[in-house]
Amino acid sequence: MERITKADDRVHRPAGPWTPTVHRLLAHLHDRGFVAAPEPIAIGDALETVSFVPGVAGEYPWSADVASEAALVTTARLLRQYHDAASTFPRDESDDVWSQADRVPVETVVHGDFAPYNVVYDGIAAVGLIDFDTAHPGPRVWDVASAVYRFAPFTTGAVEGATAPGTAERIERATEFCGAYGLDSRSRDVLVETMIAGLVALVTTIETEAAAGNPKFVSDLRHGHAELYRADVAYLEQHADAIRAALV
Repeated sequence: MERITKADDRVHRPAGPWTPTVHRLLAHLHDRGFVAAPEPIAIGDALETVSFVPGVAGEYPWSADVASEAALVTTARLLRQYHDAASTFPRDESDDVWSQADRVPVETVVHGDFAPYNVVYDGIAAVGLIDFDTAHPGPRVWDVASAVYRFAPFTTGAVEGATAPGTAERIERATEFCGAYGLDSRSRDVLVETMIAGLVALVTTIETEAAAGNPKFVSDLRHGHAELYRADVAYLEQHADAIRAALV
């Protein structure tokens, strides 16, 4: 399991082969004026050090602020600002190392795990984005699909701390997120398929890593995460036409 510690205004996290590239990305974001991401400080033999982003992460169960329509809108705008800043990142294909393979078409450096628990809030305002370990070059819709799945939310599981919204409300929240982000029509056309592809990739990762003995994914498998994601794929397939129609 990851060991993450905080001391004063610094966070110490396990480093990986991709950490130098991620630190270069974080430095670029700050140079471009996107200061909602951690600032890179140092890389040691086993740990990286980044600045602490103040606020409250959108952990489950959600607060009323994080669950609000206003937070949904500010989150979408934060993602757009991040993508715009990351799109000018000067890639060095001979030296860059990412934890995930590139996805085509490459439009920016996607976050790779854009979810409530990686967004930092000040009340209803999304003010920070953290944990860039899964960042990699890819299409903007990859992150938007992850966000829509998590924030609508399109899950068949229990929504902790809140009454689960009906399908119509989920679709309305998905449409509002895409509107606040400014998602183009081509990306809207493939949003449902991209959500499904992301969930299938999650199931594959969980089962592959669990089979290799990774304790985190062994626990995820034991707690039914793979089966939940499979059920969510079926839910998305069932409502795909209605979601697409609303997004047009």
